[in-house]
Amino acid sequence: MDQAPTIITDPTSDELATLFWVAVAVSIVIPRLPFGRRILFPFALLGTWVHEMGHGLAAVAVGGRFKRLEIYSNLGGQALSTGVRGVRRAVVAAGGLIGPALAGGAVIVFGSRARTAGWVLAVLALAIGLSLIAVVRNLFGWLALGAVAATLAPIALYGPEGVRIFLAQLIGIQFCLAFWGTLDYMFTKHFVRDGRILDSDTQEIANVLVLPYWFWAAVITVASVALLLGAFYLAWMAPAVAEVGATGP
Repeated sequence: MDQAPTIITDPTSDELATLFWVAVAVSIVIPRLPFGRRILFPFALLGTWVHEMGHGLAAVAVGGRFKRLEIYSNLGGQALSTGVRGVRRAVVAAGGLIGPALAGGAVIVFGSRARTAGWVLAVLALAIGLSLIAVVRNLFGWLALGAVAATLAPIALYGPEGVRIFLAQLIGIQFCLAFWGTLDYMFTKHFVRDGRILDSDTQEIANVLVLPYWFWAAVITVASVALLLGAFYLAWMAPAVAEVGATGP
């Protein structure tokens, strides 16, 4: 007797959304456990990387040169660029602040489906690798980011579908948390590095565009929140609505 053919169906939006909420739970609970922050250290490191890359790529976009990127073991970092003057300095300063929300939103949206999650991880691994060759210039940054890229690449190519989606969502959430982690910094006029008092990114914007730093911090905060809410809607709410419409009442 012939066996009935196996019918392969895509996971429902509810099943996919479960992976997203598990990633949210991990991001909230793990840091509060003993050694939890160490467990999520590679993801926090990516948050620093995307922030500094935002500065550097913004410099390139306005005609400057992205010369050097350093990432430190305390999750600090700096991006050094040249050839950026006038109003373009404000663009470079804003790039690092809104970059995590842009990247996090894109990863959440494109990493929310089985057919694209692997590509998201592969692109991230490639982007990290290219940054190592082009701009990363300190030993810790090379070793740490190299280890992350070397881990992402095989998962992107051979990892189970659920693992790819979960990992993509976890990275996207961590990018978004990198934005939230800079809120205090955005609403600060100055900060201290190596014993020197330096202008914050929002004060750099204010130096060029006149209005006070807290105004630009508020603008970037609103824009980032809008981006993240839009990404959440596109990734999880819109497919659910479409699924309900397809099945009918």
